[in-house]
Amino acid sequence: MQQYPIQIKGQFLEDSVKIGQQIHYSLSVRHGKNQEIFFPGINQRFGAFQAVERTYFPTRTDASGSIDSAVYTFQLFEIENQHSLAIPVYLMQEADCTKIFPKKDYIYIKRLVPHPEKINLDSLYQHVPIAPLQPKTDLKNVVIWGLALLILTGLIYWFLGNSLKKWFRLYLLWRKNAEFKRSFQRLTRNIDNNQIGLQNLEKAFSLWKKYLESLTIKPFTTFTTKEMVDALENKQLAKVLHEMDSAIYGGNFSSKTNASVNMLMEIANSIYQGERKIISQENKKP
Repeated sequence: MQQYPIQIKGQFLEDSVKIGQQIHYSLSVRHGKNQEIFFPGINQRFGAFQAVERTYFPTRTDASGSIDSAVYTFQLFEIENQHSLAIPVYLMQEADCTKIFPKKDYIYIKRLVPHPEKINLDSLYQHVPIAPLQPKTDLKNVVIWGLALLILTGLIYWFLGNSLKKWFRLYLLWRKNAEFKRSFQRLTRNIDNNQIGLQNLEKAFSLWKKYLESLTIKPFTTFTTKEMVDALENKQLAKVLHEMDSAIYGGNFSSKTNASVNMLMEIANSIYQGERKIISQENKKP
């Protein structure tokens, strides 16, 4: 049977939107019957668009292939006149997932107030109340106290600057790790082979990638499976990531899924400990 090439279409269902108002984006893809296609979850980044929900429709199949579709609900809080969006789909292959993008679609902002360049300032000034002048502050005392504070700050920094900076960086690293563990454990505590459980698994996986991105300054949220394995130099990670993709996008939840979740936590903790060691050893004499 002839298999047609993948056809993807993404478009806004409205022409324009007010700031903060919900807007809908339709995404549909026609593909071969034997091809596995996955749609992005709402926890991913969509530029200026803040995702609210995703409504997925059942697959329709005919002689020429299958059609999958979903509608994403967003909100906009950016004031630029025009915004564009192109949400990709993922084609599951043996070793990796391939992103396929539709053509960009555009939406315009409805303004409730005039553009700043069109405001009549002369008319505005006539309606602005003028507050009475307050007595001037004694500048001499302000300068003296300012210099004293500056000198004290300089002395503290001179003697304790490096130690304070190191302690503060370690504290921020610890707090970020504690927040990650608390959120990750809360989500993975309720994973199961049902819609809510798989949504929690998807959120936990997204959280894990964002946390590693903050630790390593590498774009884990946009990395492919192979790129993540290469970046962490961990060959076991390939099986773990494949298991996560299979459970999240394919609904193939199994006993291996929990083991993969535990491995993600171990990897994150190992990288965290490595970052602590690097900071602790800075400025030490050899």
